[in-house]
Amino acid sequence: MVGGLVALNMVPKGLEVKRELEVALPLASQVKAQILAGDTEAAGVTTAELNAHTAAARAQTTGRMWSALESVPIVGANLTALRVVSETADDLAADAIVPASNISLASLKPVDGRFDVTALTDLGTFLQSTIDAVEVADERLTSLESPSLLPQISSGIEKLSTTLDDVRPLLSGLIKPLSVLPDALGASGPRNYLMIFQGNSEARASGGNPAAMTRLTVADGKIDITEQATSSQFFNDRPDPIVPLDAETSAIYSDTVGEWIPNITATPHFPTTVELVKAYWAEEFGSDVRIDGVISFDPVGLSYLLGATGPVSLVTGEALTAANAVPLLLNEVYFRYARAAEQDAFFAAAAVSIFDAVKSGTGDPNALLAALAKSVDEGRLKIWSGNEAEQELIAGTRLQGALPQDNSNQTAVGVYFNDTTGSKMDYYVNASVASSTTQCESANDAPAFSIDVTLANVITREQAAGLPRYITGPYYQPGFIATDFVVYGPVGATIDSWSVNGQQVAAVSEGTHLGRPVVRINRVIAPGESLTISYKMTGVADSEYGPLDVQTTPMVRPTPVSIDAPGCKE
Repeated sequence: MVGGLVALNMVPKGLEVKRELEVALPLASQVKAQILAGDTEAAGVTTAELNAHTAAARAQTTGRMWSALESVPIVGANLTALRVVSETADDLAADAIVPASNISLASLKPVDGRFDVTALTDLGTFLQSTIDAVEVADERLTSLESPSLLPQISSGIEKLSTTLDDVRPLLSGLIKPLSVLPDALGASGPRNYLMIFQGNSEARASGGNPAAMTRLTVADGKIDITEQATSSQFFNDRPDPIVPLDAETSAIYSDTVGEWIPNITATPHFPTTVELVKAYWAEEFGSDVRIDGVISFDPVGLSYLLGATGPVSLVTGEALTAANAVPLLLNEVYFRYARAAEQDAFFAAAAVSIFDAVKSGTGDPNALLAALAKSVDEGRLKIWSGNEAEQELIAGTRLQGALPQDNSNQTAVGVYFNDTTGSKMDYYVNASVASSTTQCESANDAPAFSIDVTLANVITREQAAGLPRYITGPYYQPGFIATDFVVYGPVGATIDSWSVNGQQVAAVSEGTHLGRPVVRINRVIAPGESLTISYKMTGVADSEYGPLDVQTTPMVRPTPVSIDAPGCKE
């Protein structure tokens, strides 16, 4: 009787614990949002409030009476669970959330042209300790699983576990790059990075003609432009590729990929581009300077970045903005300057101005990260690192610039374009892709894939007549655009047929590359016209196929992609 009354006396305490934790849990999500928004002041206020509630909950579960009742059957298991949950929440608040509220994404930005590698190292150490605290909390909550727990208590445990599940990806996503970022920024010695700018107005499978290149030197967080070069400086029209190409690459694209530096991006496989550009650079500038990494970017990605940093002043006196970067760098410059040397000088000066603005640290960190993420998603930003640990982080992401090696997680189809006009006419091209798959309609049958690729030449004959010859090129009538359509099927699949506007056509080349079937077709599109090339593919029966994904050449404008996958989960 007395024991029952004592246990009954604990009910208000248990209800108070529950109330305090129910108030605290939403505040944890609020702190996370405020940290990501860069509002450390608000995060500090919210954290203090959260910490007060978790401390109050913990205080209710202390004392000899509570401890003694934990040994009582059924009732004791629930009291133990309440105590462990309140202790876990309070420990997390003190050891993880309170310190995390002081994190500022601004510490990832350069100041006066230098990244603080010491601060980045300290941030990585802190994040690792936070991850450890989250793991300990998760283990404690997992140990509480018991059929005798009341629904109100088990649901509370589930809510706290869900909160940890929400935080864990954020922390693990940050700790990996932070673990290598200091060394990548020269903390352990200088690094040399080769940056290539792909001009989308002359399309290549990877993006565009890599006409401009820059070597960056990074030491102790400070980044400097060391050398600049243009494609015309290198030995082009070579009798043989600068490095031996694999037989599949030569069969699909021909040896021109390695004989002209403007064609090193003609395959969508960025590791091939890296191998070629490093060889060209070493031949021209000497092999005594080790290239530690290669970065590829394009003017469209730059326009996203300018949306975060704000306008950049050029030596011409004008401002380069998010709105005018693409038309100025990919089209208008050719109206202003007739000679290639003048164009190269403009691009070089613009690169210095843009680089100075970016490394100055101007702009909102969240907006900068969003701009870079968008560039990665669209294939406009690609990176290779000669450091094994850094390359391991890049592997399997869009940053790597490589199609997946199998279909298990993602059934990827590649749709790519290579300009063969010898012009800058792809500024006037719109592309779109419509795809479908039967992979979810019958798990045991060989799935069918259908890909329709449409390319439209949006310039009129009248407009084309007024274009500079540098834009139209020397080989076709003004306004006509010649393009190689290069399509990769899923790994192990076959490309059964293809047609242009419903008519069967011959392929320039077909075969296998990177474990995938490939067909290359060339077509010339007149001003104001468009065409659609349709491909039919068949997969392998009784095979695992992840969600269908279509990867494309990053063009001047976005390439809309539609996917029809009946029966597949969205």
